[in-house]
Amino acid sequence: MQVAGMTNQGLERARNEDNYFVSAEADIALLAVADGMGGHRAGNIASALAIAAAEKIWLAIDRSNMPTVENARKLIETLLVEANSKIIDESESASERRGMGTTLTAGLLCSNRLTIGHVGDSRAYMINNGQISMITKDHSLLEQLIDTGQVKPEEADNHPQRHVLTRALGVSPDLAIDVTELEIEPGSALILCTDGLTNMVRDNEILAMYKENRDPETLAQALIELANSRGGFDNITVVIATGIGGPQD
Repeated sequence: MQVAGMTNQGLERARNEDNYFVSAEADIALLAVADGMGGHRAGNIASALAIAAAEKIWLAIDRSNMPTVENARKLIETLLVEANSKIIDESESASERRGMGTTLTAGLLCSNRLTIGHVGDSRAYMINNGQISMITKDHSLLEQLIDTGQVKPEEADNHPQRHVLTRALGVSPDLAIDVTELEIEPGSALILCTDGLTNMVRDNEILAMYKENRDPETLAQALIELANSRGGFDNITVVIATGIGGPQD
């Protein structure tokens, strides 16, 4: 398994409010991306706090013993709950930080098992057998409108409410977390990214670039360059793991 992460300010934003974490040892890896809430105070601090929680969890994992399914789920849930609590505490400690928040999508890989924890609209994709599939669901007003039939999927790209989140870290102590657990086929790839990428690059384009660039660092750089070539209107962060569970048969 190979892992890499990369972030870029983009071409329009005054600062980078994205953060990421990626680390791997043997057959265990933890990947996370966080997108500080644009238009809110101290979004960069909120995303940094979320990623600090990921680093804390990584250091707590006994990497000499593969976490069980139950432990993996508990670790991911603890990561998001502790990140949310820390952001709320920091928000309440200083007036200039009130209202800060962030998305957080984190994946714990244990050989061929994946546990994803997710709040917000940063995404996780799985690539295997020549196909790409999104394994998270955006927590956005637009997604709700699509689910209820008020907006057609083909209208989503230019919808004025596509950036309105319905869930984020730092908003409330009562945090609803989506947790997804998957068995992964050998040779698969996992891509976590913020919406600075997915607003500019379509899923099928991510797949096509993966087929050309299997090295995770090269692929991350290529995806960021493509998003910037189309305007780079937001911060862009990509974290990638390839060759999961060993080489494909």
